[in-house]
Amino acid sequence: MCTRKFLSEFPIGSVSFANLVLANATSHTQNRWQQAKKMTDITFDKCAIIGYPLNPGELKPVVSTTIEYETQYVGKVKITVSAYQELLTGEFERYIIAGICKHRTLNGLEPILIDSKFIHSEFKELNPPFEFDEKCFELIKILYKLYGKENKEFEINTTKDFPLGYSDSEEFSRIIDQLETDYYITFRKKHRMSRGNGSFLFNGVKVTNSGKEEAKKGLPKIPLFGLVNQNITTGDIDTDEKLNHARKLFFSEPQSMDNMRSACETLSHILEPYREDLKNYFNSRDVSDFFQIVNRFDIRHNQSNTIRLVEPEQLEWVFYSLLNTINTYSKLKEKGK
Repeated sequence: MCTRKFLSEFPIGSVSFANLVLANATSHTQNRWQQAKKMTDITFDKCAIIGYPLNPGELKPVVSTTIEYETQYVGKVKITVSAYQELLTGEFERYIIAGICKHRTLNGLEPILIDSKFIHSEFKELNPPFEFDEKCFELIKILYKLYGKENKEFEINTTKDFPLGYSDSEEFSRIIDQLETDYYITFRKKHRMSRGNGSFLFNGVKVTNSGKEEAKKGLPKIPLFGLVNQNITTGDIDTDEKLNHARKLFFSEPQSMDNMRSACETLSHILEPYREDLKNYFNSRDVSDFFQIVNRFDIRHNQSNTIRLVEPEQLEWVFYSLLNTINTYSKLKEKGK
């Protein structure tokens, strides 16, 4: 009845509602067809970021306007077709972007979506290193994490590993030389692989004690380590088990955003029942503000107004805030008995 009444309101000779619907559907179909045809005209045979060929099996099936692939050079990449085309031909900070992809992969993080806005400016929001000394520091940190922690020996190929330094192979070879000059790494032998600048193979590389100390400067400070290692008890066995599970999960190797997020979610669930009792030990407004801040992050409330957590440092802040609140509350409550 409603449809007939609505259609009857169109005057004779005007465009009918049915024709409007048909026109819309036809236009949508044509747009989808044009997008599909445009994609079939593109050959995804190389990494758009560094230009290296993609090997069979590295590219996932292309089923939308976003393509995904993973290579030994840049790690996992998720990029829109339009950004793929722009990167192939345009002048961008491609080696910085390559470093972002590589480091996120090594840190167990999901690939960030690379679109046109990202390659033009948004990549800067992730605070990648631009200065030479910053790149040196980022490299020694990742080398320590990958090899130095267990005193492993490894090799560096500057024509393959340059994304580790957010740099091209020429700058990367200078970064390696700088780390060796600062005695942060040692190597047994250095081979020139071609006449081109920056083509070297370093054999028998190891992170020195000085390098390990330098890398640790980027880790959480000692008080946070103490907070993690100390025995925290709430007086409830089940709660304490959940608390210990969350701590183990957060620091499990390899580190992943999913594990870190799950650990934070567990701590938030532990703290929630104590919301009212916390007001007996802290200012009521402070308690309210604290929960409001935590809930604004996409841990439990996946809503449009929540803040996306894309970096492990963001989850570290949430985790330590929750853990320290539980610890302080438990100690104050015990003292008050």
